[in-house]
Amino acid sequence: MDCALFLVSNLDNETLKRRIYNIVCETVKDKVTSYEVFSRLSCKYFVLDIETEDIISIDFLREEYGMNINAEIGIQLFGKSFEEGLEVLFKIFGNILMDFNPDMVFVENGTDQLFRKENATVIINTKLDQFQKKYLSSKIINLLRFPYIFQELSN
Repeated sequence: MDCALFLVSNLDNETLKRRIYNIVCETVKDKVTSYEVFSRLSCKYFVLDIETEDIISIDFLREEYGMNINAEIGIQLFGKSFEEGLEVLFKIFGNILMDFNPDMVFVENGTDQLFRKENATVIINTKLDQFQKKYLSSKIINLLRFPYIFQELSN
């Protein structure tokens, strides 16, 4: 599964990457390899590519999602450990929210919004395909540790 997490953060680029690296290491509880000064993180579940300077189509993304996005985390979940990896990934998202509370948009396939967090609420998209509904279960959503509502989001 290829997906992306777009963030609105007030942290400087280096601090953001280091905090995400620390959160991933604490959450994964296994070996996490860092490349290119925390720009790429790899573990047995997924690879995260953190981009803070050359985000492709940044103006489009900001307009499309109505947020001042300034960081993108490209995510490639590995198929063999998909379910376990998704659980770990949502724990990481919850830890990011608890740590520095950024607004965020989580998308699959480039544009399908699965959820977004604005202000103090997570909005879970109700317009999901059958596979997205299956893996975006209440158990997974609760790992965000944030109040949430269900609402149709544009794709």
